[in-house]
Amino acid sequence: MSEISGKVKCLYVLLVILCTILITTHYKGSNGLNPTATTLLATSAALTGDKRIKMGVKNSLCDDGMTSLEVDWLDDPQNYTCYGPELPLAEASSQLSCDQVPDNHSPKHFCMNTTLTYSDLIPSFGDHRPLWPVFGEYKFVPVQRWSHSIEHGTVILLYHPCTNPALVDKLRKMVTGCIRKHIITPYQLSTERPLALVAWGCRLEMTGVNESEVINFIREKGLKGPEGKYSKEGQYTHRLIKKAEIPTGSDVDDSVLCPSFP
Repeated sequence: MSEISGKVKCLYVLLVILCTILITTHYKGSNGLNPTATTLLATSAALTGDKRIKMGVKNSLCDDGMTSLEVDWLDDPQNYTCYGPELPLAEASSQLSCDQVPDNHSPKHFCMNTTLTYSDLIPSFGDHRPLWPVFGEYKFVPVQRWSHSIEHGTVILLYHPCTNPALVDKLRKMVTGCIRKHIITPYQLSTERPLALVAWGCRLEMTGVNESEVINFIREKGLKGPEGKYSKEGQYTHRLIKKAEIPTGSDVDDSVLCPSFP
């Protein structure tokens, strides 16, 4: 049965590509392609998981940052609500883990008609949506979005919804003071280590906030990835709370990481 379904999928992909070629061949405008052909070309690429689809461009047939958001997440409160007691404060300890990302690894972009899942609770790389989030803090932003951000060198701050607010605030101030390219969102982390920082290929899970460890992680792991120096703002804004600002002493390219910290 799996072999049959695999063949059907292959035939479907080939059909999409063939239709696109026919359209782009027979219907041309002044620039060589009409808008419909261009859109279908991008859509066929996304349907096949082809990274050649132009990232950062809203496409109503693929990903416009507003349609079919329920595929990943659409306002379900369980992702950002604490349903239990506030987690007790614990002595700060951490666990750094890094993945062996292949040198030639290039994540693919998938449209909103495809479900994306990850084998790790906190993925440090992987396939994602074409549109990435505007840098800043969110009520919640799904992993399918921020996994694109880490490819661009972004540092992600994750916290369990029941984490002590003072701990979250301390870590928030450090991250926002270190790097413009950051995403802050609640996440269903382990209650044993309710805080985490994620960058390309690595994650730092924490019970509390050790300033030197946080600063070292951002300086050593931030701005890494296949497009780690890419500074362009994102396009996804659903449940954005506060847009990121440039840390004092740095610039839009984050040329100085953690400028206010020793």
